Amino acid sequence: MSSRTDLLVRISELYYQQNLSQQDISKITGISRPTISRLLDEAKEIGVVEIIVHSPINKNPQLSHLVRTTFGLRDAVIVAGDYEFDQSLTRCAHCAVDFLSTVLENNMSIGISWGRALEALCDVLEPTDYSDYYNVTVVQMVGCLGTGNPRVDGLELALRLSKKVHGTYSNIYAPVYVDSELVYSYLTAEPQIEATLKKAGSVDIILTGIGSLNDANGSLYKSGCYNAEERKELMRRGAVSSLLGRMFDINGNEVQLDSRYVISAPLEAMRTPAWSIGINASAEKAECTLAAVRGKYINVLVADEALARRMLEMEGVAVPE
Repeated sequence: MSSRTDLLVRISELYYQQNLSQQDISKITGISRPTISRLLDEAKEIGVVEIIVHSPINKNPQLSHLVRTTFGLRDAVIVAGDYEFDQSLTRCAHCAVDFLSTVLENNMSIGISWGRALEALCDVLEPTDYSDYYNVTVVQMVGCLGTGNPRVDGLELALRLSKKVHGTYSNIYAPVYVDSELVYSYLTAEPQIEATLKKAGSVDIILTGIGSLNDANGSLYKSGCYNAEERKELMRRGAVSSLLGRMFDINGNEVQLDSRYVISAPLEAMRTPAWSIGINASAEKAECTLAAVRGKYINVLVADEALARRMLEMEGVAVPE
């Protein structure tokens, strides 16, 4: 073997067989941590290391490909099988965590919204899987729900996720909605909130659930952020979906309520990152997910079979059995 191959074997043995961190290997070998990371990548590329994944969660590659190509997504991960909503969402969360690990790098920022999908993701994410990352920042992209279940609120989720990726967080200490333009102007001009909203417009990765106005269990509705009459009015105006506390119609056009000011990044911020990852489950969520896809607010979809099939049917695409 060449000296280069010997080095790759040595680094790989320390990392994969002795379970040492890249930082520990750097101390042992005197090679910088970024170089260790590149050597491990090279070891995989040239076949020194072969990784075989025995996934406990089956995926449907045919449906994944069909969803990706039909909707022009950068990627799609469709979880195989028929499960109750909570089970499906948990399985989708596992797949989203796996996907995140393939695109996250040091010095990146992750923008997040709120909701049950991100709660599930934080529940299943293992901190040990992210022990080698450094300088990762989690950015809350939308103001707080304020009432209801704190576990689905962006404030709590940003803190939980930042701990699990061994990073830092940037929060928005303000409600998502205010009814006064003066209050809105005052809050968004507050230095910490202004700085976080600015960061939200330039994150590297977004993780988000996708809200449906037809879902009585949705985080926005259950938190009391809008009442039944406001919900009815939004739907009358064509709203079917929500991201970042902002409503939009089936084609992704924003729908607003009069005298309602939203403290969050704009919908356009969803289109900025290289990876905008939407997580959702159940056929009932197909319409709101399709709206997010048509608006190009997500470019990666992690979903279950039921949602994927209904979305394709709504688009008039023949769905394989």
